[in-house]
Amino acid sequence: MTALIDANVIVRYLLGDHTELSPQGNSIFEQVEQAEKQVIILDSVVMEAFFVLHKFYKLPKAEVLEDLKIILSFNGVINDDKFQVIEALNIVLYKNLDFVDALLCVKSRHYGFELLSFDRKLLKRCFGEG
Repeated sequence: MTALIDANVIVRYLLGDHTELSPQGNSIFEQVEQAEKQVIILDSVVMEAFFVLHKFYKLPKAEVLEDLKIILSFNGVINDDKFQVIEALNIVLYKNLDFVDALLCVKSRHYGFELLSFDRKLLKRCFGEG
């Protein structure tokens, strides 16, 4: 059975800071990495995990983004859009957009959607418009 993962499982796994929950997170992600367990990680969960790790725990942005990309690349992560989410994380790092804006860029390009926004910075960084 496919499972959904909450941000707190990702946070405990990456931080390793909780005596009871972190080992459970490790066990879950070991199974996911080996494709013994199939999971979907919603883009909203990725966003929440990024926010908590970077803003609340003050971990470096690049480190958090890399860790999230590694998790998303595990064999048991079966999101239809996992490569789009990874691409959005790269945009967050290299084009300095927030995650939602980066995801809008990726999804609009991938699906050929028009992106309606009053944010000129977003349009310029996505499409070179301004």
